[in-house]
Parts: sequence; structure tokens; C-alpha cells
Amino acid sequence: MPLQEHLSFWNDIAVRVLDVRREILLPGSQLQRLPENMLFFAWSGYGSLLIDGTTYSLSPFSVRHAGKDAAISMEAITEPIEYTVIYYRAELMPSAGGELAAVEEALLQMPFGIQPSKRLSLHQVVEQLELKWGMRQGIEGFHANALLQGLLYELLKQLLAEGYQTPSEAVAIVMKHIDANYNKPLKLDVLAGLVHCSSRQLQRWFNGQKQLGPMEYVIKVRMSHAAELLRHTDATIQEIALSIGYRDLYYFSRAFKNYYGIAPQDFRRTSLAGEVYALAASQTIDDAAVIKHRKGELRLQRLPKRIAVLDVQYADQLFTLKEQPAGSVGIGGAEISCFPDYLQNKLGQFTVLGTCERIDMHALAELQPDLIVCTDLHERLYPKLCQFAPTLLFDRNEDWRKILGIFGVITGKKQEAERILMAYREKTEKLSDMLADKLRGQHVAIIRPRETSIRLHTASHRTGAVLYADLRLPAPFYITGESVSDTAYHISIEDLPGVNANHYFLLSNDMFKEQVLSMQRSIEWNSLHAVKQQCVYTVDASTWIGSYGPTGINRIVDEVAQSLLGA
Repeated sequence: MPLQEHLSFWNDIAVRVLDVRREILLPGSQLQRLPENMLFFAWSGYGSLLIDGTTYSLSPFSVRHAGKDAAISMEAITEPIEYTVIYYRAELMPSAGGELAAVEEALLQMPFGIQPSKRLSLHQVVEQLELKWGMRQGIEGFHANALLQGLLYELLKQLLAEGYQTPSEAVAIVMKHIDANYNKPLKLDVLAGLVHCSSRQLQRWFNGQKQLGPMEYVIKVRMSHAAELLRHTDATIQEIALSIGYRDLYYFSRAFKNYYGIAPQDFRRTSLAGEVYALAASQTIDDAAVIKHRKGELRLQRLPKRIAVLDVQYADQLFTLKEQPAGSVGIGGAEISCFPDYLQNKLGQFTVLGTCERIDMHALAELQPDLIVCTDLHERLYPKLCQFAPTLLFDRNEDWRKILGIFGVITGKKQEAERILMAYREKTEKLSDMLADKLRGQHVAIIRPRETSIRLHTASHRTGAVLYADLRLPAPFYITGESVSDTAYHISIEDLPGVNANHYFLLSNDMFKEQVLSMQRSIEWNSLHAVKQQCVYTVDASTWIGSYGPTGINRIVDEVAQSLLGA
């Protein structure tokens, strides 16, 4: 129902004050409330009010409304909150007629939150209402009811002019509705009606908050459920299609292939997105597998026992599966070989094979591996490597999840790899919800000062993808254009204020320490609101840029949680 039509029903409603209280909530305490309609006015302090599963931020002069049967709790109170709460009863007048009975419940239960445009005058009205309610003699109680009616009029008028709630609250409501009803028919105009805005407005809000549209989010949720059912059940494709809201099998198969790049039946037959697949059970060699890579296909007749990896990310993959490489390169310059600090406690006995840029071919030959895994950086060495052992060559920037699935097949630990991936999805989805509630749509940027410019990383970068895709953090509008395909923008120090982010992750290391210090001394840097609010988090560039494996990626996720949530 359009908001204007919805609010027009208030013409036929009579309101009566039931109680007025001015109180202070301390951190850790809970709001004590009556089972009636509620208007909550925050005068000071900050926190969150959870109304029927949707979080509404609290700040000075904010107003929140809840229906009589709403589930309400306080969250994230960081300092005492002084507030006034007005409990009231609203009923349709007899003259309204029976045709409004069907909308009465939805009408009177309508939650909303606004920042009043007339803060001082509203403050005076609430204080006068408190006074009249405290007197409650003669006609003062009648005056209190009249003041409440005028107060509701001003709030509903502003609501009609400015919208149902903040964009982040609207998006949260629609997302929760989609998550709970993804298997039912969903239309954009109906979703917009849930938060009383136009379809175009909802589209803009979603793109600003989540970098995708509401119907794209519907597809994402449906495809995620479909993939899980394909992986973990024996349900037919038709049954899976129906269970997620598709009545047409052909349309579902086409939508699935558009999303994952592979047909549902082929996806089921593969380990991860068609890149790894076990041979049919009728094959004479049960544990044979075929693995696709940049140089074609490699058939493994048995599990390799001595694996040499020529990039540290692959050592990370093995460590994650509780396996050890027979040999591995380290990181560093062309001559110096070392290992990231987050892998130090995982290192066992293995042969060091130089660095990724400079392979120790003599040590590799002496190792006598039965499988070598390398990246496209080693393409010119590929013919030589194949003389030592069967060799897999992947894109260095390949998604770590797909590579983990491949290593699951190589090590005979497919189920363990799937468990790790499931744990990561659950971790990031839970953290994503927490961050959405905490940040309320605030934008997060990743910057890396270099010699002549500042790199502003996008979602196309693997680390940017962790923040903007896996954790669904809102990227700065500066980099949210539809044509963004580069992993980073190169901007000048003068352009930095235009990024206009609320939080910055600053990538720094010893190599570019001077560039970081120079930026931090600049007028442009110190003019940023995020700098003044101490919302800049310095992190190790080597880890954040060089982490390709599960351990390194999880460390980035943990650092994001620590920085933005303090957890």
C-alpha cells in the first residue's frame, strides 16, 4: 500500500494517552514497556532499538514508533540514554465503517523511525505533554490527548514528506523479508511497498547499501540455496527449482547457469563450479580424478604424497587442510625467502624452494615431487616443471575457494574443504549482519599510498572482494560505478577528500612507509572526517595484498571485525 494511502486512514483514528515516562537507560539495561503503541523520543546518548527484528539507531532527538505487539529490545548502548516514552492506544472511530477493519491491525502496528526536522518545537511539545499528563486533573488529560494527536500529525506529515525510514533500515527490512520468503513470488513493487517507497527509490537504496539491486539479491539468495541443495541432497533439479520459487524448470536452469556459469546438473557433478570433477563410479580406478587448469586437464591416478607448491598461497591451502607440502617457496625479494607471520606456527618439515619470483630448480629436482602446483607467473617454466612431475598451473589471482576445492580433491579431503568453505560463509554472513547493524550504511574504503599516487581498491581486487562482496560493506560512491572492473583507482592526494568514506583501512609496510607518513602530514588527509573521528585502521599491506589463501583471508576478516566492531 502506498504510504500516502496508508497514512490517510489516520483521519479515522482516535488516540488516547495511557502513560508518559521520562527515564534513563544505562549500558546493559533493558527497556521496560507496556504492551501498547509506543513513541520513543531519545534526548541524549547513543544506542540501538530492535523492533520486530529490525535495528533502529538511537541518537539525540531521534524518534521511533512501535505497535502494541511489537517485540522490542535495546542493543549497543554505549552511554546512558535519556528518553521519553509515550504509550498510547489508537482505535478506529465507529464512523469509519467496517471497510477499514481489515487494515486496522497493519495500520496501528506500523513501525518507523525519523530524525525530526523541527527538533526544538517538538521537544517543547513533548515536555508540555509530560507536564499535562503529570497533572491529569480536570481537562488536562484531554489536553494531553490533544497534544499527542498534534504530535503524531507532525511526525506522520514528515514521514509522508521524507519516507518510511532511513535507507539502511529500509534495505534491512526488505532483505529480511527476502531471506524468509525467497521461495515465494517476489516483485519489486511489492518489496518497495513493504517500506512505503517507490520501486526506483528502493533500487537506489539497495545499490547504495549493497551494490546490487533488490531483485538481484533475490536471485543471489535463491541461487545460494539451490547450490547447497545440489551439493548436499539427492533432490531432483525439478524439486530444487520448485523449492526456491521457480515453477519453470527451463527458466531455473537458465537462471542458474547465468549466475554460476554452469548448468545445475553439471554443477552437481562437480566439486566447485565445474573446475574439479570426480570420474564416474563405473571407472576402473575409483580415486582417479581429472582437474582442469590453464594448460588443459590433468588426470590423477592416485593421491599425490609429495606436493611441491611454487606460491605461498598453495602452502596455505595445504595447511588449512592439515597437510604439509613436501616443498614450498617463501615470500620476499628475488633472493630472500621467508614466510608470512600468520603461517609461522603451521610450518613443519619441508624443503624451501626459493621464492615465487626465483625458483630453486636444483632443490626442486632433488625433491622428486609427484605433483607440482604453480601459477601463471611460472608459465615459461612449465615445460621444464613437467619434466620433474605432473604440473598444475593456475591463475595467480584465482578465487581461493575454488583452489581449496581443488586441493580437497588432490588430498582426498573434499568434505573437509567443503566444511571449511561452509564455515567461512557462515562466519562472513553473521559478521555481515553485525556490520550492517553497526555501520548503518557508512562507507568503507581501502587505500594504499604509493610513490606518485594513492591506490583506492575496488571490489574487483581480491581483498576488496572480501570487504565488499563477502562482508557486503558499502563501498564509497567514488568506486561504485557499474563500469568498475579495475582492481584499484589511482588518485592524487588532492582527490582524497572526494572519496568521502566514513572508515578507511590504510595499507602500509616498510617499503612505502615514507609515502604513508607524507600523506598523513597533508592538509587533505587531516581534513577527512574519518581521520578526525579516529576511524582509520592501519593494517599490514603485505598481508592484505598478498593473502591469497584461506588462513590469510580469514585473518583479514578477523581484522575487519576487530577494527569496526572491536570484537
